[in-house]
Amino acid sequence: MTHRTRVLCALALMLLAATPLLAAESGAAEAGWAPSIAKFINFCVLAAILVYFGRGPVGEYLRTRSATIRKDLVDSKALRAQAEQQLAGVKQRLALLPGELEDMKRRGQEELAAEKVRLADATAHERQRLLDQTRREIELQSRLARRDLVQHSVELSMSLARTRIEKGMTPDDQARLIDRYASGVRA
Repeated sequence: MTHRTRVLCALALMLLAATPLLAAESGAAEAGWAPSIAKFINFCVLAAILVYFGRGPVGEYLRTRSATIRKDLVDSKALRAQAEQQLAGVKQRLALLPGELEDMKRRGQEELAAEKVRLADATAHERQRLLDQTRREIELQSRLARRDLVQHSVELSMSLARTRIEKGMTPDDQARLIDRYASGVRA
């Protein structure tokens, strides 16, 4: 029997069971225990019909609901245990956080000090390199200046000597120098 058929049968039986009650109410002249007993019997029939037809679906619903509630309770216990583990992990990490922060701060200060030392060394090295390069350039420039100065003094000396020789030389001195040079070339 399908569920729909059961429901229709239950409604038909209720109507049949309620018929004596309706007849009893129309004959309101009857008095005594009979109407109360009829009502009680009608109630019992109705309850029996409801139990007979409703026991399967209601029982199945209650069993399913009970199993669902049990499963939900087990799942919630598992979720709670998992959440407590996660909470313990978070609390443990939070407890370690100040130490890690201090560690990071200490490492940062050490790295900063090391960087300052490295920068000081690099600066000193660069300073020394620039000083050496500047010394070499100064020495080179001074050598070039000395050479230019020597060359200039030689040119001035030669110019001065030429001027003196030209002023102090007579045509006789010139002829004598030419003869001496020519005799040196012949020999």
